[in-house]
Parts: sequence; C-alpha cells; structure tokens
Amino acid sequence: MFSYQIDENLTIRLLTHEDTDELYTVIKRNQKHLSEWLSWAEELADIDTYRNVLIPEWRYKYAEQKGFDAGIFLNGHFCGMISVHNLDTVNHKAEIGYWLDRNYEGRGMITACCRAVIAHAFYDLGLNRIMICAAEKNAKSRAIPERLGFQREGLTREGIFAQGRYHDSVNYSMLRREWNTDK
Repeated sequence: MFSYQIDENLTIRLLTHEDTDELYTVIKRNQKHLSEWLSWAEELADIDTYRNVLIPEWRYKYAEQKGFDAGIFLNGHFCGMISVHNLDTVNHKAEIGYWLDRNYEGRGMITACCRAVIAHAFYDLGLNRIMICAAEKNAKSRAIPERLGFQREGLTREGIFAQGRYHDSVNYSMLRREWNTDK
C-alpha cells in the first residue's frame, strides 16, 4: 500500500474503508469552501458511495499504476487529499492535484506533500514532467507551484467549470532536470 511519511506528524497514504467516516465528515464540513474551485464538491456523493465505490476506485487506480489519490494525515487525522492523475507513462508525465481542510491551511502541509509526491513521481515513477493547474483567481492553490519553482506555461481560457461558471486556469510545469529539492 502506498504510504509516505513526510515528517514525524505528516503522512500521505491510500485511504481504506476505515477512513470513510472521517473523509466524508471533512468533505462535508468544507463543501462550500471546496466547491468554489472543485466541481465535484458542489453535489457530494453519499457516504456509501465513498466507502463502496470511490475509495475502491482510488485503490484500484494505484494498483493498476495509473496514479493515486491519497489522504493527507496530520497526527493520524485526515485533513485533505493529494493525487497524481492523468498519468501518461508513454510521455512520462502526470498532473498533481490537492485540497485541504480549511482548518489546516497556511501550515505548509500541501507544499511539503507536493515536494514528496514530486520526488516520488520523478525518481520512483520515472516521470519527466509534472503539471499543476489551478484557477487563475485561486491564489492559495497557485501559490504552491510558484513556491516550488514551477514554470508558468500559460493560461487555459475557461478551463475550469465550478459554481455554474467557467474560470480560466493557470498551467504550471516542472521538469525532472529542473527539480530542486531545496525549494
């Protein structure tokens, strides 16, 4: 099972059925906050769908080496997710996505998790290119790739649909040869 210890308190790992209640509680509590930029949060699936469909699908995705969706845990408590998606093994590239419980923002957790996932993607998965895309007006999400030294590649006009309207998205990338673990 995929698990990565970021520091003594922070871990990312695949979710299990036992995580369902905490996952659902955090998503439900943050639904308004998350749905501002993430369309999946606008209308939540029920808890049984998370337990019986989504978590098994996320685990299958990892087992099939198509990326992963992992929980972020601080001192054993679920507080968000990070994923590697759109994994393209032919062209050695993928995208990273993330979200965090509003109560945990501003602590550097997503930056630390992204560093670990980027290193895993470059060195363990053998990828050459990582992308992060964020809504142009989502300053908190955009701060992560900027802080990590990603290159801004451009703007995708109306690339995100959330809250009943289109938002432009900013595209960032990092190549393996550019990766500096000191950032």
